[in-house]
Amino acid sequence: MDLLINENRYYIPANWNEIPLGRYMDFMNTVKEDVSDIEQEIHLLSTLTGAPQGILAEASKKTLNKSIDRLKELILKEPSEDLVLRFDINGIEYGFHPNLADMKLKEFVDLDNKLEDLWLNIDMVMAILYRPITSSRKDKYKIEDYDYVTAKGRAELFKKELSVNLVNAAAAFFLTIAVDYMKITQAYSKLNRRQRRQATKVMKNSLTKNMVGTA
Repeated sequence: MDLLINENRYYIPANWNEIPLGRYMDFMNTVKEDVSDIEQEIHLLSTLTGAPQGILAEASKKTLNKSIDRLKELILKEPSEDLVLRFDINGIEYGFHPNLADMKLKEFVDLDNKLEDLWLNIDMVMAILYRPITSSRKDKYKIEDYDYVTAKGRAELFKKELSVNLVNAAAAFFLTIAVDYMKITQAYSKLNRRQRRQATKVMKNSLTKNMVGTA
């Protein structure tokens, strides 16, 4: 369904896989609670369709109501929670980090920092978790070593190319599995030798059973 205003046409998505990450980030990072219902609805319509609010002001109330009802139907749908391990963008295949338990300190620290404000930084979170696959054998693979500069560029690409469905599934998986790992790791330096051995065992058990392995 398209929203047509003064010969300007904007697509109204019907499924979460039709919404790019960047637009959803715009919505999540600019939404306000202390405004009227109609202002919230116009904001939703503007960010998820790309229609400037100035242009929306020129539309009839009937047209806007129909468009907003379409988006409300979308909001009621649950985004997918099926983790996508591999995907292709412009001929480059990206893979979800195959072994979070082996995450190096620099990527761990950057990821931990970005999680403090998830929806402001979800593009970088995805760029850390998903990287170009360097080698693959059957269902196992290795990914590119982490580098902050290339991750920043990848984050911009992901804003345009990744859907809310894919991002939601990855976030759901990562936050349920890895946050406990991070909490344990942050306290690790305060433990004695026996406690460290036990903490390491807990971390590996909570992560490796959910990982896809490495090539």
